[in-house]
Amino acid sequence: MGIVAELKQISPLMLEKFQRDSFLLDIFFSVKYLPESHFWEEAIYISDNSRLSIQKDSEYKFKKFKWSDNQQREDTKAEFLREWQISELSLGKSWHELHFLLTGYTHTDKLPFLVSENFLNNLPQIPLNNGSFFKLAHKILNNQRQVEQYTIPTLDIDNLPLVNAILGGTEIGNKEGYGKHRYLTPDEVRQVAKALSELSENGLITRYKQEEIKQERVSIIDWSEPETVDYLTEYYKEIVAYYIEATNLGNAMLLYLT
Repeated sequence: MGIVAELKQISPLMLEKFQRDSFLLDIFFSVKYLPESHFWEEAIYISDNSRLSIQKDSEYKFKKFKWSDNQQREDTKAEFLREWQISELSLGKSWHELHFLLTGYTHTDKLPFLVSENFLNNLPQIPLNNGSFFKLAHKILNNQRQVEQYTIPTLDIDNLPLVNAILGGTEIGNKEGYGKHRYLTPDEVRQVAKALSELSENGLITRYKQEEIKQERVSIIDWSEPETVDYLTEYYKEIVAYYIEATNLGNAMLLYLT
C-alpha cells in the first residue's frame, strides 16, 4: 500500500475545537464517510458493497463516541459535515520526493522551521534523531535500504524559500502509526502559501534538474523515469492552489501521514 500524505484545511473554529478536545479528531475523520458526506459525491470509484460497509463502520464509530447528549452529537455532526464540503488534498506516495524538493531534506525528522531561506550563510541546522520516523517505517515495511540523512539542506543554493509544507506543524491528538496529526494556524498557512508561491514552478523544476545532474543523487527519487519531474510539478501546483484557497478562506490546516 505505502505511506500517503494528506492535507486537510479546516476552519479556525474547528481547530480550536480540536485543541480543546483532541479525541474529536478521530470522529472528524469518521464523519467523512457518513452516508450524507460530500465525500461520496466524488468517490464514484468505490463499489456499492464497499460503500455500504464503509458507511456502516463510520456510523458505528460516530455513535459509540461518548457524547454528552444527543444535541451535542447532532450539532457536532453538522459542523463536521460542513468542514468536509472541502475535500482533503492527497499527495499519494510522492510526498517524500516533494518534501525533499521543498525543504532540501530527505529524512523525516521534525524540522525546526516552517519557512526558511536557502541562502549561503543562512542554512537551517538540525540535530539528527537516530530513531527517526522514516527509519522505523522502513523497518516495519521490511525494507533495509539505507536512508540518507543530513544536518543541512542538500539542495543547491538558489536563494528561494525552503518550505516545510508537508511535514511541518504542531502535533495534536493521539493518532498512532505514521505519526500524529499536525496543524498549522491560519497565519502559518498564509506564511506557507506565500513561500510556496515565491518558490514558483520554475524554481521547483530547477531544483529537480540540478539534483538530477549530480553524481551522487538522492535515492528517494526515481531518476529513471523522464516523467517524474512532470508529476511532481503537478503535485506542487496542487499544493500551492490548496494553500492559497485555505489562505483566502482564512482556514487552518491539518497535515498527516496515513
